[in-house]
Amino acid sequence: PLPPDLRSGLYGITVLGFLSFFSCISLQILLSWRMWEWSRRSTRPNQFFILIYNLFLADIQQSVAFILNARWLVEDGILVGTSTCWAQGWFVSTGDLASGVWCFFIGVHTFSSVVFRYRMKTSHFIAAIILNWVFIYAMAIIGVVLHPNDIYVRAVAWCWMNGKYQDLRLWLHYFWIFVFEFGTVLIYVAMYVTVQYRISNNFYSEKNQQAQHARSAAKLMIVYPIIYVICTLPLATLRMVSMTSTSTVTFGYFCFAGAMITSNGWLDVMLYTMTRRIMLFSDDPPSDSHDLEDAFQMPFSGNLGKRFGTKTTCE
Repeated sequence: PLPPDLRSGLYGITVLGFLSFFSCISLQILLSWRMWEWSRRSTRPNQFFILIYNLFLADIQQSVAFILNARWLVEDGILVGTSTCWAQGWFVSTGDLASGVWCFFIGVHTFSSVVFRYRMKTSHFIAAIILNWVFIYAMAIIGVVLHPNDIYVRAVAWCWMNGKYQDLRLWLHYFWIFVFEFGTVLIYVAMYVTVQYRISNNFYSEKNQQAQHARSAAKLMIVYPIIYVICTLPLATLRMVSMTSTSTVTFGYFCFAGAMITSNGWLDVMLYTMTRRIMLFSDDPPSDSHDLEDAFQMPFSGNLGKRFGTKTTCE
């Protein structure tokens, strides 16, 4: 049977997993409708929006992994060899890595758009999307192919990659998690510093709408990597400690780390709804009516009561 401290921790993880799952699913439905809406108005896809859409797909997979803890609470035990254990291990592997990949890709895309005013060709962008998902699933499939019978077993507080295969844990998962974590931080810090430098040196015209958006974006650019690192670093660090040390990590620490990482979903939803009107370095067609976009404005964005777009007078 589950120890009392592990049972209590799994309750919290499961609740937060459901919160992330339903918030991401709800927003995905709205985003799908939004994508269909402007596909009728513009032949050019909104690349930033599509990247956010993929990030939420990753968050959904990650939240599914921790929702499956409900099975262990019902059974009062973590049952190795069951389909639930295998599914949980798979979704932990793909969901955690996918969140890092898309957070990093969004940072690279935003950096190139804001700093260099560069946007990938549509064909190249679609190819990059496909390659990212191929990479994510390839990392999981390699482990399954090498050890199909015992790759996913109990890993302290839930099912994941067998502790016998420490090299696979490192090179198929945690090495890349840390690469994308610190890579994302470096990209956003560089972008924040660049935007602030340009604003202080009057790079943007005072009457230029881009200057207003740049000032607003500079305030929140750093939030995404902070939230991502805060959510993912505890579990990654605990796993690395367990790989390199003989000391035993308590269930409480693992449950705290699990609660943090499964909170990625609902925090990403909250951040998107708060910053969508600020991060306007994208390809939106002009809106014909007040819609989802108008509901998500920050009080200090300087754009309250205004709709997306510009007014140009030619004389």
